[in-house]
Amino acid sequence: MRILIPLLDKKGEDSSVSLYFGHAPYFAIFDTESKKLEIVKNELDHSNLDLTPVDQLMKYKLDVVYVKDIGQRAINLFQEKGIKLKTGNWKIVKEVLEHLEELVELKRSCGH
Repeated sequence: MRILIPLLDKKGEDSSVSLYFGHAPYFAIFDTESKKLEIVKNELDHSNLDLTPVDQLMKYKLDVVYVKDIGQRAINLFQEKGIKLKTGNWKIVKEVLEHLEELVELKRSCGH
């Protein structure tokens, strides 16, 4: 499984989870099979009319996205691509990874 986590900073497993998916400066991508953690800069182009931000993330072959808040349009786009949205109360990458089995399905948007 490959999981993406929006981040505020770039400190490896000690990176802070961003509360707002679309405005996160970085993304952590964790592969549960290889146990490899990669942190990449958020280079999503929100003005690209040909590729939505979700389409742009497809290159990472994601299965799950961990989010705190995300808009309904993004929820719909991720669901169309078969990517699950999960959430929880963990605030740093290490905590999220330690509690992967406890993540819950995100059921509603933050209202934007």
